[in-house]
Amino acid sequence: MHCRFTPRESLRVATRLAPLDLYWWEEPTSSEREELTNEIAAQCPIPVATGEQYDKIGRFQTLAMGGGVGIFQPEPMSLGGITNTIAVAGIAKANGAWIAPHQSGGPVATAVCLQLAACVDNFLIQEYFDPFNDPWTNDLVTWVPKIDPKNGHLSFPTAPGLGIDLNLDVVREHPYDPNAYLDTSKKGWEKRLGTGKAKKK
Repeated sequence: MHCRFTPRESLRVATRLAPLDLYWWEEPTSSEREELTNEIAAQCPIPVATGEQYDKIGRFQTLAMGGGVGIFQPEPMSLGGITNTIAVAGIAKANGAWIAPHQSGGPVATAVCLQLAACVDNFLIQEYFDPFNDPWTNDLVTWVPKIDPKNGHLSFPTAPGLGIDLNLDVVREHPYDPNAYLDTSKKGWEKRLGTGKAKKK
């Protein structure tokens, strides 16, 4: 829901959609106060997931203390990496919750999340956004996962470290662009598809 609903409206919509048996109700209200999300989770007919916007481990502790949310969605890239995400997984486990890391970036972030999936026992599911990125982003690294069409699982890297190396020539061809981000306030954002071509300046 991208934190767009008031608590009352979020519950109203979730109640109407409950017969669809949705997997979870994500970011049901403002991310400013964890307590509001827990209040919704206590009444919501759909399991609540949240946390992708949290940039501090302690926010997940506050979330856990409320006891309503069963799926934590840490974003390793903004939370401080693997170590901090494992800390969040520990908080989740101690409180009977799962983690489902948020990841709408690129192949390096995917490699980070695969390492977490390999070592966190309360790992639930992984968001995999790479197919929606421009195809050249796969060339940024020396390895990308394959999806098993039979079960939807991603393959794991076998090389040291994250299991990837950067292709620095490709990195240089595509310098940082502060405007290259997914704007979920733009109409049609949910239909984003990779164009196959890098934007020229």
